[in-house]
Amino acid sequence: MTRRRYKIVESVGSRIEDVNGYEDLAKHHPSVGREPNRDYGTLNGRLEEVRHVGGRTLIKKDFVLLVDGSNRSIPVPSPLAGYVKTSRAYGTLKIYDAPTNGQLIGQILHLDPAFKVKDGDSITYGQHVGLQAGTDRAGGQRYAIHVHAELEESVFKRYIADIANGTLSPDGPEPAVDERATRPNQGRWCYPCTPSAGHALQHLTGLSKAKSGFYPFGENGLWHGGVHFDEGTAPVFDQSSVRCMADGEVIAYRVDERYPVSEFTDGTPQVRRAPFSTGFVLVKHSLQPPPLRNADGSISVGQTPPSLTLYSLYMHLLDWTGYQAQPDLPRPAFWPTTRHTVNTRDDGLTVRAGPSKNAAKLAELSKGAEIVIGETKGEFSKLVSVVGGTTQPALAADENGQLPGYVFTKLLKPHSAPAKYGSVVVLDSGLPIRAGDLIGHPGLYQNHDSAVQQMVHVEFFSCDDVPAFIAQSRAWASRLPDGQKTLLKVHKGASKLIAHRDGINADNPPKLGDDGTQIGVDLIIPQSLLDGLPASSKIQVKNGAHTMHWWRLDGLFADANGNPIDGWLAEQELITTRHSPWEWEGFQCIEETGTPVEKLAYALNARSLLSADEQQNYRAQINKADGGPILALTRLHDIVDIDKNGVLTSKEIRAALAKPWQAQLFGQLITRYESEWFWNKSKWDELDPLLAEEPGAPNLVWEAEKQRIEKLGWWKELAGQHGISGEGLAWHVHAPMIAVSFTRAEKNTCSKCNKKISITYELMKKICPSSTTDDFIKGFILHTDRLFEKYEITSCAQVTHLLAQAKHETRKFTAFRESLYYSSYTAQSLYNMAPTAINNGFTRKGLTFATHTEKLRYIEDHLLKNDAGYGQHCFGSSEYPENDYRGRGLLHLTHYSNYKSCALAIGKPIAAVPTLVESDVAVIVETGLWFWKSNRLKTYAEDASLTEEDAVEKITRIINGGTKGLAERKQFKREITKEFIKLYGDCSV
Repeated sequence: MTRRRYKIVESVGSRIEDVNGYEDLAKHHPSVGREPNRDYGTLNGRLEEVRHVGGRTLIKKDFVLLVDGSNRSIPVPSPLAGYVKTSRAYGTLKIYDAPTNGQLIGQILHLDPAFKVKDGDSITYGQHVGLQAGTDRAGGQRYAIHVHAELEESVFKRYIADIANGTLSPDGPEPAVDERATRPNQGRWCYPCTPSAGHALQHLTGLSKAKSGFYPFGENGLWHGGVHFDEGTAPVFDQSSVRCMADGEVIAYRVDERYPVSEFTDGTPQVRRAPFSTGFVLVKHSLQPPPLRNADGSISVGQTPPSLTLYSLYMHLLDWTGYQAQPDLPRPAFWPTTRHTVNTRDDGLTVRAGPSKNAAKLAELSKGAEIVIGETKGEFSKLVSVVGGTTQPALAADENGQLPGYVFTKLLKPHSAPAKYGSVVVLDSGLPIRAGDLIGHPGLYQNHDSAVQQMVHVEFFSCDDVPAFIAQSRAWASRLPDGQKTLLKVHKGASKLIAHRDGINADNPPKLGDDGTQIGVDLIIPQSLLDGLPASSKIQVKNGAHTMHWWRLDGLFADANGNPIDGWLAEQELITTRHSPWEWEGFQCIEETGTPVEKLAYALNARSLLSADEQQNYRAQINKADGGPILALTRLHDIVDIDKNGVLTSKEIRAALAKPWQAQLFGQLITRYESEWFWNKSKWDELDPLLAEEPGAPNLVWEAEKQRIEKLGWWKELAGQHGISGEGLAWHVHAPMIAVSFTRAEKNTCSKCNKKISITYELMKKICPSSTTDDFIKGFILHTDRLFEKYEITSCAQVTHLLAQAKHETRKFTAFRESLYYSSYTAQSLYNMAPTAINNGFTRKGLTFATHTEKLRYIEDHLLKNDAGYGQHCFGSSEYPENDYRGRGLLHLTHYSNYKSCALAIGKPIAAVPTLVESDVAVIVETGLWFWKSNRLKTYAEDASLTEEDAVEKITRIINGGTKGLAERKQFKREITKEFIKLYGDCSV
């Protein structure tokens, strides 16, 4: 059944206007100016009626929801998740951020007083909360039917966009919401730095190569809640950028204007100046099991799964100086737009006396000039100041420092920058961010005893009651269907591995009676790893109604003596067990009971750095740490202590993390202690005597280190906001282990044969020439993995057809912009090639010619051998006269109408800035997938009645408008299918 969609309209004076996005919404009560007893503010150059509450600025807007042309009895979706309080007066529904003593985060007015929710209810984003009405103060229906919403700007933008694009639907009871953007995380995870190759457990062990910064404690024996991506891990991960690990909301960040520097003295006259980044981004997530479903697949009403608020922290990011030195470096989307540059093709930009094309010309801004703008009026923006570049003639500022004049907004290119530098920016309302979106770039960090390096620290933590949540989650998991059990547990001593031998294949599978080696370790294997194995490493043996799965697993197991073993594993009922990630199988929660002194004394003793006197003086602390909760509960000594001397060293920890079964053990520890980002001077001062060079003499290196620790802190600026605890205590979770456990196994699988169809590095290297950059390949893998499900790329056939078409359109994945430089043509042959496009350009520009010869002369002078001129002429638009909308992106999106439609669908400003479609890999990929889905190309790719070549031709006609390059497209399809089958196996259906 096709879900219905809302249409949004608004009343502006005597007109009814369509609303396609937040920017289309007029000021509240647009037909009047400032009304008495109302608050107003200028936001992004627009006068808005606002309400200031609890440090938030809520913008007031009216609009009308239509369904099938009617405005009556229309369910209104909630713009926020939160807790409800209702009032009959004005049909008011208030949304708070907590069930008691919460802050107001938004409200909707004029709803029918028969609300669909009651006071105190917890509501989700998009949930239907009431019916659109015109309720007055007494609860009657005196006003026109409409929705009055009061929301923060970022919330409003997302809300209106999701209504307009169909994400929020009038059909119920559940809203048709894009789960990746608005629902708690149930499977969308990625590494902050993209792994170069390998599977989930290899990525986990790859972290052992870090030079420092292991979970759950560092080389100094103190707790360490995160993991490091540094020079040691660079061969394993692409660390050119840092990506968000899961869908959520950015709630705070800090960007150093320039890295601060610690000055260390090591007893010599020389002072070591060591830079260290304090830059960070903090993202808030909600972790929640999937809902229970009825037999017909509908969600069971009245049963809400438990949820956990989780935070991801990305620490030590690039400073502002680094961005300025690399102007083409992508910037995070959550930074505000602060400046604009003049984005004209040839000449400068006219500054006019008023917001009209007919206003007097005051001056001209130079091309590329950097400016600050204010209020927007129609198509023009008020010029405030010129930051870079010139005006001719020079303009004089008024007494407030503002320049006179207005500029044409569409010829400005926006530039984002941090709201401020060197201090914490706390966002009153979080800004949505998705898994894989840009967080930033690794910054510089140098310790007193090491060289400077690029690195990023990543950690997950929660201020909720994690043990209670896990208990509730385990109970909920017991009610989920077996299909949710996406983890395979292999138990120590229960299974054996049968060594591979020539001849083992689907026709000659291993047998349970074959000789093998007993597995001597416990290990949990995610289904995503099993699905990603090559076809030759997966065998199914059918025996009546029962099917036995054999998996060839190398590099994962050890025997009882710790020796690595490889081979074939049989998945057997009761011998191996299946688990839902929501069971938290193997995880243990540990609360700190010791002190930093005890941990540091233990670590220094383990590294033989204590004198005999110090060993005697700190014997009690060493013994207490040795018997502390982290070791008493898990007995890591028994597994990690290689030389069995009773001391756990950093070298032994690093060696353990390189082994999947031991790395997993560390990753399953959840530890509660005071965060290192919560500056507590007394805690660190307790270590002074232990670190003193001589009794009573301060350690200057340690004193400098304490100053650094204080500067790195940020917790107190957020305490009491967004759920961050005031006392600095938190449960710390191993971030990569969460990603391993909760990544959905069913993501990107073929709907026909159930094989995994995510694009791999190995496949791309097979089908791309050497000139295709590694950066593109890695970005292509990341974004196709993220977007295939959204755009319904769900079969082997679709993937191979898509890749074949893209390979042709992009010149083998090397050119994402169509060349329009026709060097071998004459004016006549160029006109013969594209008469419609060329004539349309003449019409748009108002050009007419008395003779055909004059027309050809114009083509000769302006279009022939003129890439930019031809592009602007044939693929231009009246809305953005300086742009051209030639073929760009994965499938060469062409024409302004397609750019505009695609921009609305994907939420990227490609209509205003079309070059994004050729330069940003995420946009390159998504525009191609949008075109594929919008034109229903899957119907041809999956049509079993068509031959492969017939399907290629039908798809080509839609992408190309003809059959240009058809032979090469067919060839690419054959070649890619052959490589795809080698790596993924043949599609069985």
